[in-house]
Amino acid sequence: MNAKEFVLRCRSDIVFFIEHVLLDEEGQHYTVEPHQKAMMTSTEGQVVYFCGRRLGKSFMLAAEAIHRAVFFRYQRVFVLSPTEEQASELADTISGMIERSKLIENEIKKDNVMTKRFKNGSRIKIRTAGGRGNVSSMIGTGANLLIIDEVQDVSGELISKIIPTQRGQKGTSKFIISGTPRDRSGFLYESLQKAPKIWDDGIWEEHPERAGTFTVYRQQSCYLDKNEDKVIRSSTPRITIEEFEEDKVSMPHIQFMQEYCLDFIATVSDVYSEELREEVLYDQDSIAFGSINPVVAGVDVGKMRNNTVLYIAEVISAPQARNKSYKVLDLKWHKTFPLGTKYSTIEEFLIEDLPTAFPGLFRIVVDATGVGEAIWETVHDAMVKKGDKIQVEPFKFTKEKKKDLVESCLAALERGQVKIPWNQRLNKEMIGYKREVTDSNNYVYQKTAGSDDYVDAMNLCIHNISLGLIHSVPVSFQVIPKSIPRNFVNVRKGHAMSTPHNKRAPRELNRRILNSNRRRF
Repeated sequence: MNAKEFVLRCRSDIVFFIEHVLLDEEGQHYTVEPHQKAMMTSTEGQVVYFCGRRLGKSFMLAAEAIHRAVFFRYQRVFVLSPTEEQASELADTISGMIERSKLIENEIKKDNVMTKRFKNGSRIKIRTAGGRGNVSSMIGTGANLLIIDEVQDVSGELISKIIPTQRGQKGTSKFIISGTPRDRSGFLYESLQKAPKIWDDGIWEEHPERAGTFTVYRQQSCYLDKNEDKVIRSSTPRITIEEFEEDKVSMPHIQFMQEYCLDFIATVSDVYSEELREEVLYDQDSIAFGSINPVVAGVDVGKMRNNTVLYIAEVISAPQARNKSYKVLDLKWHKTFPLGTKYSTIEEFLIEDLPTAFPGLFRIVVDATGVGEAIWETVHDAMVKKGDKIQVEPFKFTKEKKKDLVESCLAALERGQVKIPWNQRLNKEMIGYKREVTDSNNYVYQKTAGSDDYVDAMNLCIHNISLGLIHSVPVSFQVIPKSIPRNFVNVRKGHAMSTPHNKRAPRELNRRILNSNRRRF
């Protein structure tokens, strides 16, 4: 094949172009996977790339933008992402592909990170959807190739302004939107519901009665068995079933099903399902407030009308396959400080009383939001002054950090790494704790009524898993201290064992937690 034939082949065959011209970060030619080939060779004018995570979606979008600009004269290529960070990442992907190929780099006339101008009159512009400037006006009379990435996070108002600019384009124009599910609303969801043609894992579905204009290409990252317990197939040779299993364990189940298996969630949904609460909440007989075993703690500091709540968890080693072990937190103890308790009293309790009752205590996570910051500083400085090896970690609540906290702790609960004695107040708060999709397509985790003191304290205690758990007691103790402060409260005090809740015996619950394939580590 001579040079002219090679160029013509690259122009007419995007897969050939990618596999023979573009280079990855290691300097190797790409291999286009079946689902990528089906999407990029589509002749449809309006398409949806409805892909799960880790399927190379950014790679496809970048390659299509470059191919269109290099081989077709005077092309207007616009790539829109919801945020500046996402737009920058996609711009870096495009820049990297260009820089690694001398053939393409030589076609560049003028270059900066967000705009690429080519000698043939074509240009690629990467912008933030809804950012500074009027994006719909910028596109103006239309684009030859318009890409909206992560469309689930782009406002419907902006999309409604952009769509008309793409109608009636001369020549072969293409409009690509890509994304993963949020809730059952918005442009992405509606496009899927109205799609007359859907390509799903290599199989076409025809729905001629539907009035939509977008053809949907749907590809899950992986596939589970009918019980959603086990990954049985990967959609890409780059990622093994075992790697997907690791992701499944490390993420909340609903998040995995959403991002990898393309399930849409309800606008408002329960964070802690009844099934999950039955799994993790167990009966516990009366137990003394104190232990020589390694323990960690979490403190939610009350403000004004809220109680300060302390949760203490015993760190347990549990068996694992291949002679490995993992750590389980058993939140055996809690203490609630009544409204009006002086912060100095709480500080004294954490500094003096708690280490006395729990000599194996090695970390306390303290809510350091607002007035909590002063409490954390006081406790931290006192531990350092005492020469105590107890770590005192601050956690400042923001919307994003709370989201990360709830999701990481939820994943730990789902995989059986946490056990909690049944508590009426905690159970009530868990029932009322909701996941909500906002108008801007973000997740918010919040209470629907009452307080969330116990839930927050529980999550701060579980957060110790993310910080790392020890393999042995930091200091050797043989006996529980003889004197335990009189103000310690029994976690089960006042709780009637006949109260309706999970009836499983602790031994059976433990067995299920440790042996469940769904929640294994």
